[in-house]
Amino acid sequence: MRKLIPADARDLAEIRKTSFEDFWSEREFALMLSDESFFGFREEHGFILCRRALDCVDIVTFCVDPRYRREGRGKRLLREIIKSAQKDKCEIFLEVAEENHGAQNLYSSLGFEKISIRKNYYKLPDGPQDAIIMRYSISPQASQL
Repeated sequence: MRKLIPADARDLAEIRKTSFEDFWSEREFALMLSDESFFGFREEHGFILCRRALDCVDIVTFCVDPRYRREGRGKRLLREIIKSAQKDKCEIFLEVAEENHGAQNLYSSLGFEKISIRKNYYKLPDGPQDAIIMRYSISPQASQL
C-alpha cells in the first residue's frame, strides 16, 4: 500500500469504472491529486481518495475492483485512512448508497455509524437513490485498529 500521487490518475479512473456507473476522467483525478487537501492510498486493484478540511476528512471515492473484493483490500485501505484521521484528530464522513449493504457492513465493522440520509443523492439509470451519511468519530477505543 502506498500514498496516492498525481501519476495514479489514469489507473484510478480505470479502477473506478469497474465499480461505478458515473465516469470520472483521468483529468479529474489528476486535478484532485494536485490539490494538497486531497489525499489517499492505493493498493493493487483498489484505492481510497479523501479530502481534508480543518478537522474533517471526507471520503470522496473508494473502490476495489469487483473481481478482487472480499480479500481484505477495502478494509486495509479504510484502516489507513482511520489511522491518518486519528493522528490528525479528524472525524471521517462518507456517503454510501442505501442499497449498498455490503459497503455499509464494512464501514460499520470498522466503527462508522449512520448519522443521516440524503434523499435522492445518487442519480442512477433505475432512478434516484438515497445516500446514507456515516461518520467515524475519533475516540480512545478506536485506536485499537
